[in-house]
Amino acid sequence: MSSQIVRRRNRDRREHVDWKTKMGLDAVEIVMEVEESFEITIPEDRAVNVRTVGDLYAIVLDLTKDITRDHSVCVTAATFHLLRRHLIPHVTDAQSIRPSWRIADTLPLRGRQRLWARLGHELDLRMPPLQRPYWMTLTSILLTATAAWFCYATFAADNASGLGAFLGLLTIVFVGLVLAAVTKPFQLFPAKTYTDYRRPVTQIVALNYAKISEQHNSWNATDIWNVLQVIIVEQLGVKKEAVTPTANFVYDLGMN
Repeated sequence: MSSQIVRRRNRDRREHVDWKTKMGLDAVEIVMEVEESFEITIPEDRAVNVRTVGDLYAIVLDLTKDITRDHSVCVTAATFHLLRRHLIPHVTDAQSIRPSWRIADTLPLRGRQRLWARLGHELDLRMPPLQRPYWMTLTSILLTATAAWFCYATFAADNASGLGAFLGLLTIVFVGLVLAAVTKPFQLFPAKTYTDYRRPVTQIVALNYAKISEQHNSWNATDIWNVLQVIIVEQLGVKKEAVTPTANFVYDLGMN
C-alpha cells in the first residue's frame, strides 16, 4: 500500500473524528442557519458525518427532494423587485434602486434603521443586520479590554481567590453591554461586502429561502447551492470561490 493512500486514509479518519468530537460553534451555526433557511431538520447522525461542502449540499438536496415546483423562476431577481417596490416610497429617486447601485448612496442615513426594520416587518423576512462603523466597533472592543485589564490589575493581589479574574470578566460583560446600547443608534451601515444591492438581496434569499421559494413557487438545485454558499461565506468569513463541493470544512475552510 503506497504512503499516499495511507496518508489519505489517515486524513479521512481524522476528518471523521473532527466532526464527531469537534462540533464547534462554527459547525453549529452553519447547521442552524441551513435548517432555518430551508426549513428542514438535519439528523445528528448525518450532521456529524459531514466533511465537505458537497456532503452538506447532498443532505439538503435529499431532505428537500419531495418538493416539486417551478425550476425556471429566479428567486433572487424576484426578491430584488419585491424589495425595490417597498423601498421606492422612501427614496427621492426610484431609478437609484438598481442591483449595481450602492446602498449607502441611495438610502438616507436619517431613519435608515427604522426603515430596515420596517422592511423586515412588511416583507415578513429576516433581514441582514446593519452594522456600526468599523472604527466604532474597534474602539468599543479596545475600551472593553482596557477596562477589564484595569479591574484585573487593580485586584491582582486577590487572584489567588479568583476575585481579579471574576471582576475582569464581569467588567467585560458590563462595559460591553453598555457600549452596545450606547452605539446602537449608529448601527446604520450595511456590511462592507454589501457595496451594492446584489449582496444584501442574495443574503435575504439565503436567510429566507424556504419562505421565498414557496411564495414564488420555485425550488431548484442551483438556488440551493447558491444559498448554501452564502451561508458558509457569512459564517466562516471565506471567499465564495473557496466554497466548492470538495472543500473540506475543517482543513480547507478553517472551521473551528
